[in-house]
Amino acid sequence: MATSIARICSCSWAKVLVLLWLVQVASAGEPNPACKTMPTLDKDGEEKCCEMPEMFPNETMHHCFGEFERSQSKSQLLKGCEVTTCILKKQNLINSDNQVDKDKIRSYIKDTLKGSDEWKTLVEKAVLEECLPMIEKDSSNVLSKLKSSLGDCDPVPAMALACAAAKFYAQCPAKDWTGSPLCDEWRTFLTKCSSSLEDLNAIYMMIESKKPT
Repeated sequence: MATSIARICSCSWAKVLVLLWLVQVASAGEPNPACKTMPTLDKDGEEKCCEMPEMFPNETMHHCFGEFERSQSKSQLLKGCEVTTCILKKQNLINSDNQVDKDKIRSYIKDTLKGSDEWKTLVEKAVLEECLPMIEKDSSNVLSKLKSSLGDCDPVPAMALACAAAKFYAQCPAKDWTGSPLCDEWRTFLTKCSSSLEDLNAIYMMIESKKPT
């Protein structure tokens, strides 16, 4: 899953979209019809459409992905959830109740995120105003569906980051957008298809069915 998304976005942070495993399990209902047909995947992995800033330090990413990818006994679903929790905990963005701390995220974006003011505004809007509210409004339903697979791991942070990554790509600032017909197709698609769990689920299902060889 991470490889497939990376071929689209060509940025290391896009690995976090492995967390769409969570969306696939939790989502119910019908997606936007426009999200049932996606653009072509870049099989060569050479298409780089958006120059995204480093959202989290590389050492944090490598530590968390490495730690949980080595665990053979855990499902991809649980590892995806735990990777996100690991990343946010190492950056002190989860509070003592294991909930996303919105004030700390806001401060992190302002003081730590390595990006332009335009990117910081985009990240804050995507995470705090669009994705977290969308997922939290149905969090009890999501949690009930995932409880047997995730145990104590809260899926809300994972799904929020998966949602945000899609929005970063769709809303990439003009100065960081390299552009190409394929890039433009993906941007249009993700603009339409990142507003609900059903839409994100549709993306996951199609990518899984069309993995490049």
